[in-house]
Amino acid sequence: SEFDFYLGAVKLINQLQAAGLPMCRPKVLPKEARVTEVKDSYSLTLALDRLATNPVRKLDEEIVTNDIRMGPEGRILVITGPNQGGKTTYLRSIGLVQVMMQAGLFVPGTEAKISPVDWVYTHFAEQEGTDNIEGRLSAELRRLAEIFETATPYSLLLLNESLASTSPGESLYLTLDIIRAVRFLGARAAFATHLHELAE
Repeated sequence: SEFDFYLGAVKLINQLQAAGLPMCRPKVLPKEARVTEVKDSYSLTLALDRLATNPVRKLDEEIVTNDIRMGPEGRILVITGPNQGGKTTYLRSIGLVQVMMQAGLFVPGTEAKISPVDWVYTHFAEQEGTDNIEGRLSAELRRLAEIFETATPYSLLLLNESLASTSPGESLYLTLDIIRAVRFLGARAAFATHLHELAE
């Protein structure tokens, strides 16, 4: 099964490169460096969705590439923009790059330098169920508290529209505290948000 996994990875790399998309072997840095740098990265899931409809399709002009830079000059990315602007797609691509590197695979991009992480934490909005006795904001805060109880300087946090369940003013206030906590912790993090004031 291990050989099948890596043979499948080789097929994936060949298929993406044939579609005109870059895949590279990342340089693995020490975990203490806490660096994620990828040039011309892209969403693997978006590329695979497009290839599912046409396996011989050229994607180099359809798929937008973006750099990922987290390191000593800044380990927290704040991603903002309009609805359907690609914030969540970019956020997910950061997580996939990390997981692929740690599985010993090539990653989407032309070059990459990445430190391993001890854990990838995600905080994406959940649907509010009818059986949930706590409010949506309380549930979000509880989940965030659980992350901060175990996260370390060597973790990666991916936060998508966290705390959007309250007013913009209160959300900004709470989110600033979360960003401060991540900075104090020293972990790498990416935060997708509609709060333009947070990015400023």
